[in-house]
Amino acid sequence: MEITGDEIRKRMIEHEALDPGGLKIVGATITGQLDLSDVVAKKPLVLRDCSTERPVLLNRAQFSLLDLRGLVAPSVEARGLAVDHHVRLSGARLSAEESVDAPHLRIGGSVYLDEGFRAVGSVTLSGSRVAGVLMFGGGRFESGLTLVDLQIGDGIFLNAGCEVLGGGRHAAVRLRGTRVDGQIVLREGRFSSSGVAVDLRHVRVGKDLLMPFGGIEGQVQLEGLTYEGLPRDATVDEWLSFLPERTLRYSAQPWAQLASAHQAAGHERDVRRIRVAQQRDLRRRGQLSRWGRIWHLVRGVTVGHGYRPGLALVWLAGVLAVSVGVVLISGAVRCSTVEQVGYALNVATPLVKVDAARCTVDAASGAGGFVLASTWLLQVLAWAFATLFVAGFTGLVRRNA
Repeated sequence: MEITGDEIRKRMIEHEALDPGGLKIVGATITGQLDLSDVVAKKPLVLRDCSTERPVLLNRAQFSLLDLRGLVAPSVEARGLAVDHHVRLSGARLSAEESVDAPHLRIGGSVYLDEGFRAVGSVTLSGSRVAGVLMFGGGRFESGLTLVDLQIGDGIFLNAGCEVLGGGRHAAVRLRGTRVDGQIVLREGRFSSSGVAVDLRHVRVGKDLLMPFGGIEGQVQLEGLTYEGLPRDATVDEWLSFLPERTLRYSAQPWAQLASAHQAAGHERDVRRIRVAQQRDLRRRGQLSRWGRIWHLVRGVTVGHGYRPGLALVWLAGVLAVSVGVVLISGAVRCSTVEQVGYALNVATPLVKVDAARCTVDAASGAGGFVLASTWLLQVLAWAFATLFVAGFTGLVRRNA
């Protein structure tokens, strides 16, 4: 069966003559240009399993429903298309360099580019509003998928065999600035790029984020991403490895979002692990000066950046042990062994004093001088570790209050 693009346009312009089911054509070869730009027809248009050798033009058109399942064409251009219900391109095969150019859609239902959909060129739906879902499961996108600044009602499903490749200088999947009232699901999808595979910058997810990392081959951008609840399909350990290794640069916000989600769930131990891992990432990739990096390392080793104040007590115990060892080995302190231990604790412990009045130090000898100098240094360190413990513990209590 053959039909011209002009005939289809004429029928849709005269849509009042169509029955309530609109225009339905199955398995036809469309000759000439199918140009429905600016056609306003509040009836369904169904062109199922049709083919054409020229691009399909739908710019600023209006339909009650648009069904192009199984379409074989170079491309679909649909800038500003408005549809009351669904847009279906399931199983369509498009071969042009720009396979789908459809920014600023206004869709009252859902959009389906799934179940065998294949685009050799780029697919762009940026700036669109979709009340239902964007469904890409089982679709193959060989030159990237651009979904920038969308407003989506129920969710975006890049799952169930969805495959997105390339993207050139951009990410394979670009979702920057998109708002989703429902879910974003990347479960069982594959997203591959030599650069950035998935761009989720400044995306807001109203409900769940289902993002297993196994299907992502490339870097990910997460700055400004927010979501409700705990991110699913990836463990805390996987996130602690993913954020420092698979994001382009250090950013505090993804760490803060992850910690906030676990804080709300009452997972205090995981919150501390996340915060400590964030500080390690900051030291490795953040913009710190040389001395800032050194001080950052000191805080990390001594009190876990305030999240593990107990480490300072371990260091304090080490200082006391060194003090006891210096006194016992030097032989410059004159008293019994028990009293020598008391003397060592006395000079190094900031707060606790032990009676060791009978002990004397042979200050004239080299060993005695070494003991005096060592214990002064050890006392400074003991005071420092005790202070760090108090400060870290106080800060931890304040953060958890």
